[in-house]
Amino acid sequence: MSTSQPHVFSGEWLDNPDPSCQHRYREGFAGIPAARWNGWQVFTVSPKVMGAIIDSQHTATLQMVTASVTGGAHLHAAWLDALQHLASISWLGDLVVVDTRVLQSDPTHVEVIAPDSEGQYRVSFGWRWDAVDPGDVHTIHAGKDDCGSRPRQWYRAGSTRGEA
Repeated sequence: MSTSQPHVFSGEWLDNPDPSCQHRYREGFAGIPAARWNGWQVFTVSPKVMGAIIDSQHTATLQMVTASVTGGAHLHAAWLDALQHLASISWLGDLVVVDTRVLQSDPTHVEVIAPDSEGQYRVSFGWRWDAVDPGDVHTIHAGKDDCGSRPRQWYRAGSTRGEA
């Protein structure tokens, strides 16, 4: 995998449950491979893409809370239940806070991510990210600068050359 070219990253939690859609993943995020962690991909993203990751997590949390409340749970119980299954991710100025204290049952399990000297954010969160084929992704979140000079040029997982 080329480590200087943009790739699309996704994970099993973003699998597409819609059988009428040909895409395996609901969402993917444009970034540059940076490292591996426990066999999974670590990558850097622009502030715009980081915002899309945060928005995606907020949507998943809201859906889980709403489903619990609709099922009869009190709002505070629904919120705590969601946090037992999902990380809470939010902006704090230009910092990203990944709070998994409830999820991990560990009062110290908080990750704070600052942008690097180029304004990029490192993404891992201890999640199982993979570089995926962009053709398998329904919605790809990318900023103008995340794709090089040709916005739809991507490097497919495992390839060594750009493919449209």
